[in-house]
Amino acid sequence: MRNYIYLTTFTLLTGSALAQNIGGDNKPAPKTPAKVAPVTTTTQPPTTSTTPAPANAETATTPATTSNASTTPPAPPVEKPDNNLKISGGYSHQFNTSIEGSGSYTADRAYFGISNRYTLTETVTLSVGVAYEYDHYNFTGNSVFATAAWNNVETLGILPRFDVKLNDHWSVGAAPVLQMSGESNASAGKTITGGALVNFRYAFDETHVLGLGLLAKGQLNNSVLVVPVPIVDWEIKKGLRISNVRGPEANPFVGLELVQELSTQFNAALGGAWEYRMFRLDDSAPLANGAGLEQQITLYGRLEWKPVPQFRVDFLAGAAVMNQLKLYDSSNNFIGSENGGTSLVLGVFASYKF
Repeated sequence: MRNYIYLTTFTLLTGSALAQNIGGDNKPAPKTPAKVAPVTTTTQPPTTSTTPAPANAETATTPATTSNASTTPPAPPVEKPDNNLKISGGYSHQFNTSIEGSGSYTADRAYFGISNRYTLTETVTLSVGVAYEYDHYNFTGNSVFATAAWNNVETLGILPRFDVKLNDHWSVGAAPVLQMSGESNASAGKTITGGALVNFRYAFDETHVLGLGLLAKGQLNNSVLVVPVPIVDWEIKKGLRISNVRGPEANPFVGLELVQELSTQFNAALGGAWEYRMFRLDDSAPLANGAGLEQQITLYGRLEWKPVPQFRVDFLAGAAVMNQLKLYDSSNNFIGSENGGTSLVLGVFASYKF
């Protein structure tokens, strides 16, 4: 039953790093600049006097004058390529989370990301992103996770994404997904998984966008995760919108949010996200080369501060609920599962766009 709740929540909240990355550019396709009509100049003939010149008047010769006015039509405005580099980072702390089988754990998480978008043509863009997450877990108690679980987990993801604007309203995006996730001493080759995602988006205008994507990704226990990913960026009224593509750059689990504009520098949001992590265990651990899984739903409030257009800081506070931990051995056999309690989560994220 709990697994069905996770899947339903994910679909509704769109709580995945990939959900945010496939959002793409929500603006309608650029329109071709209107042609500028050539500028023409009319040269008036010189006025001819009909009064005869005096007999003794010297014939005056007037030199020809050259007009400085240019007859070349002005060039239409040219937009600079929309290429930009973004660097982002963040930190969050998950406070003491009780474990059903006697025990508890805390988690400190650090995030770093870098991405760049290249405008290939008027309708095609390529975005390349690299994201890194470091999770430090501290288990206590007598549960199986306290004796056989994980401590330091590192995750590296690479996502090159193509976006194509079909017309002023329709856009399509596609990307391969490559991820490495495991404890620090896990065999690197056994931490790799891959997948792909596609999505379609329809922009009614610049403030009303809806879409649907599909993510298929391999798992370390030889299963495949297939989930639908809705895309929402909808202005309810001026200053208030519902969206899942406007969260902090470095946070890989931003879900559906209700975002209120407070001023030109501040926004406030309420949201929820499904967090899902599966990683390879150390090759020298009690369950060597096995796999661990942590999933939970995080409900949060977020305050966004943008002192200048290029720089952004987000402060996040919330609660992790419906926590679940699982263990698999090296043959992908299920070892055990424990449910966790509710815990407080605090975080801060920042990003800079060059």
